[in-house]
Amino acid sequence: MENNIIESKRIIQNASKNNKLVIFVGAGVSANSGIPMWKNIIKKIKKKIDIEEKDFLKIAQYFYNSRGQKEYYDFLESELNIDVKPNLLHDKILELNPYHIITTNYDDLIEQQANEKGMFFDIVSKDNDLPYTPNNKMIIKMHGDFRNKNIVFKEDDYLSYHNNFKLIENYIKSIFSTHTVLFIGYSLSDPDVQYIFQWVKDILKSDLARPYFLKINKDNKINMIEYEYYKNKGINILYYSQLGEEVIKEVEKNSDEIESKFGKKSLRIFKIFIR
Repeated sequence: MENNIIESKRIIQNASKNNKLVIFVGAGVSANSGIPMWKNIIKKIKKKIDIEEKDFLKIAQYFYNSRGQKEYYDFLESELNIDVKPNLLHDKILELNPYHIITTNYDDLIEQQANEKGMFFDIVSKDNDLPYTPNNKMIIKMHGDFRNKNIVFKEDDYLSYHNNFKLIENYIKSIFSTHTVLFIGYSLSDPDVQYIFQWVKDILKSDLARPYFLKINKDNKINMIEYEYYKNKGINILYYSQLGEEVIKEVEKNSDEIESKFGKKSLRIFKIFIR
């Protein structure tokens, strides 16, 4: 484990230099701009329809079924499609020079930051977008967006994903065979992550390079059982506590812009890859 962060740094830096780095961006990144987390939206939905169900996907589905498409989308847009600005984490992601960015977020914060930095990505949020990507570099919104009214949020959306996003799904799967993949802003318990990890496990039959997952371990302990469990699934977990104290102190001085604990620790992790 001691040499894991050193080797990971080398692989990720080489991928960045050779246009082989693909970054998956999760809700934790946008949360630092003020976008609510999925579980908080579900809590509000539970109050609206007064239900005791625990399954998040079913709760969203019940809301859609009982209130209809218009009220469903109006509510989600009012909660998630809000006027906020990109944060420093978006900037640091782009500093890693990803060839593609893949996100399960519905917002356009990463696009805004890319435009601000003069970086040009084609936006893909539905299958029909894929043939029209002249820049080759893409931001793939694999769970759709509000503009196309095709967001993946409720149970039916996940069950029908293969049919609704067939080209995008196959393209993303192919990326694992040709690129170094880094997950940022996700929780290991996130159903989106579990779904994607199952893809990886299936694909890894052919011995492909393992993707990397940045994980904040709040107690600074490395869970070897967890580490080995996900290693068996084909995932390399990179724990925050694997960073050296020198790097942590150096970045701490410049991390005041991000107030959340997730944000500050993420900046430290970014620093070790960018150096």
